[in-house]
Amino acid sequence: MWGQVTSGFGYWDVFTWFFFFALISFFVLWVRSLGRMDYKRNSDQDEIYWSGNEVPEDGAQISVPASSSYWGFRVAMEPLYRILLAFHSGNASDYAGYFVVTAALVGLLILL
Repeated sequence: MWGQVTSGFGYWDVFTWFFFFALISFFVLWVRSLGRMDYKRNSDQDEIYWSGNEVPEDGAQISVPASSSYWGFRVAMEPLYRILLAFHSGNASDYAGYFVVTAALVGLLILL
């Protein structure tokens, strides 16, 4: 009953799955054991890092605006964003047209 499960795609050996699960569990626990041992719960190590500033007691003040979240990424990709903003009109029919043109080009490349 537990030896092999037959399907339309061959068989599944249950013991092989148990073996691989045990092997992967061993490696996961081994990597986890390589972590730092000097962590102390309920100490300053549990505090969040808030850009080196004191963490406010009021949770509403702990927020990062979306414009700051990916600031470096936005600055690095600014030339691309300028090109994309030229195409941005806010009109949904424009985007549907872009989709149709892109699908036609992909279809043409597939046929060639």
